[in-house]
Amino acid sequence: MSRKFIKIFIIFFIGSLLLSACTYSDISTTDTPKAVDGILDLTDWDWKENGVVNLNGQWEFYWQELFTPGDFKETTPIKERDLIILPRAWNKLLIDEEELTGEGYGTYRLRIYHPDDEILGIKIPRIFTSYNLWVNGELIASAGKVSNDNQQTIPQYLPQVKYIHPETDVIELVVQVANYRHRSGGILESIQMGSASEITEVRTRNLALELFLFGSLFIIGFYHLVLFLFRTKDRTTLYFGIYSIIIGLRTLLVGEIYFIHLFPNFNWEIAHKIQTLAYYLSVPLVLLFLRAAFPYDVSRKVNTFIQIIASSFGLLVLLMPVKVFTPFNPLYQFFSLMVFAYVLYIIMTTCYRKREGAYLIGIGLTTLVLTAINDILFLSTLLSDTNNHFLRSIITRGNLSSWGLLIFVFTQSLVVAKKFSKSFSSVELLSEQLKHANLNLEEKVKERTRALETSKNELKKAYEAVSRSEKSLQCLMQNISHDLRTPLSAIKGYVNAILDGVVNEPQSQNKYLKRVIGKTDHLNHMVQELLDLSQLQSQQLKLEFTEIPVKTLIENLSEKYELDMLNEKVQFKVYYPNKWINDANNIEALSVRVDIDKLERVFSNLLTNALKYTSDKDKVQISFDMTRDQKNLLVNVSDTGVGISQEDLPHIFDRFYMVSKARQANSSGLGLAIVKEIVKYHGGKVWAESELGKGSDFFFTLPIHS
Repeated sequence: MSRKFIKIFIIFFIGSLLLSACTYSDISTTDTPKAVDGILDLTDWDWKENGVVNLNGQWEFYWQELFTPGDFKETTPIKERDLIILPRAWNKLLIDEEELTGEGYGTYRLRIYHPDDEILGIKIPRIFTSYNLWVNGELIASAGKVSNDNQQTIPQYLPQVKYIHPETDVIELVVQVANYRHRSGGILESIQMGSASEITEVRTRNLALELFLFGSLFIIGFYHLVLFLFRTKDRTTLYFGIYSIIIGLRTLLVGEIYFIHLFPNFNWEIAHKIQTLAYYLSVPLVLLFLRAAFPYDVSRKVNTFIQIIASSFGLLVLLMPVKVFTPFNPLYQFFSLMVFAYVLYIIMTTCYRKREGAYLIGIGLTTLVLTAINDILFLSTLLSDTNNHFLRSIITRGNLSSWGLLIFVFTQSLVVAKKFSKSFSSVELLSEQLKHANLNLEEKVKERTRALETSKNELKKAYEAVSRSEKSLQCLMQNISHDLRTPLSAIKGYVNAILDGVVNEPQSQNKYLKRVIGKTDHLNHMVQELLDLSQLQSQQLKLEFTEIPVKTLIENLSEKYELDMLNEKVQFKVYYPNKWINDANNIEALSVRVDIDKLERVFSNLLTNALKYTSDKDKVQISFDMTRDQKNLLVNVSDTGVGISQEDLPHIFDRFYMVSKARQANSSGLGLAIVKEIVKYHGGKVWAESELGKGSDFFFTLPIHS
């Protein structure tokens, strides 16, 4: 039993090593500088020593504008810029509080500071889906036709290499991009810059490898189709041959896209359909191959389901324009990941059951699946629609599935050679034995699936609990070190002053010791609030909820705080809504389910906060009302004090946030943060409205139980 698992582990280990070899990047491993605020500083970059650099980071971005370099030199101010972190699509980018889609146009701008006076190369990837590129005012590259008109824009993928000889130490890149045909728009892959020789070498090496892959896969695919003609009973050669030819053709339409260099005017829509169809058809072909190779290990129902789904997506590509079917790509990518997971499961099953050729096919298919997953993630919206996703450090390049297939070709060739080395009688005998084995496979799959699902749910709950505890502990330690240092330093200073003899008089020493006691009490209070806030945020604090009528709640609050406000010489009132006063039965029927102790702490913190910044001539009041949907009780604690600036208002519920230094005395900065967490625990929301000199209004809601 243990030997089988060791062999399976070796298969996946070899596949991972092969994937690592394929993902080797020719970009320098030196810490590459990133563009900041539209400027990339390469003054310390040595092109010969450090190599090629990705022009990643913050570029200036002008949405719905097609600026040329001349527009940036004119004295007339242009539209206020935004910043976009490349590489990424402009999809889901927030501009003027509006989330962008892939459709539209814009201008990118980057200034590069460099020290060398030498010929440099720029490697331009495919850009979605048309572009013009200027360097220091000169138009050096374009693909398709850029326009602000949907009808006039012509899309085209055309990776290029261009050479420049900058005459100054500043290189200005201006890129116009327009897209009306694809789901994603913008620069999704890194633009590279390096010495002319290095950029040329990168381009030449990529082209050579892609042409080698195309030739190898096309010849191998044709060879397996011929094998099928001689022995039609073995359908693995048919599916493998078709798969190899499809991926071989796709190789010419990805990466350097050599096909477009051969036929520059080839229709972009057709090219994109061919590329997408090659991917869409390759997924079910893998299952057909596995089904033909291991007919008793691959479920017929699962295989039929996968073929139907893949065929439906394929028809969508054939019948619809790119603009329509590309938004469905994420769905098919997710579907592909599920299929690949099933493929890996079949590999483990066949290796465990010692099927003929399972180990060799397992190594090849594992490598193919891992490279395909790499390509899916590289091209997924998960990376293209986000900034600096952590997977970018792992998924460094795409189009590796062709290499995975080449490795699979080699292992499959070994399997074919092994098959032909045996007599047909042995093959028939083995098939007969396999026919009567493991009739209960589907039941085992269901049982294991249920067991895995149960384990997954248990692990998920445990992980969430551990994550909350860890995050809470981490925040607690950060907060303690953040806000306890100052009072501790003060206490130490007071004590040292007494011990060192700086303060000799008993009266002064008593005064200093009283300050130490005050600071200590403040620390104790702060530590307790930190613990309470940490438990609230990690959801470790259990509240005791009781249902209480709204009328009783209001009366208790009025009675509890009226005397406190009177002692502070502040006018205090509690307001019922007019509609409740006129309809007594209405308020009698309403109740809220709350932890009364924690809710009193909310009111105490808010009222204490109101008193702190009001004078004896000011007013403090509590108003109650219903939200518009009549589902929540709306509470408003207001004062006529000094108010809060609009700059500070969004942050007042953050822990340790102080509106001004003048307000920091005897305050931990945790009161409003605790209010927020308690209200959140009750299923409500909290917010504030205020203006300087006009007082403050604090609102929160509680769900109604009627």
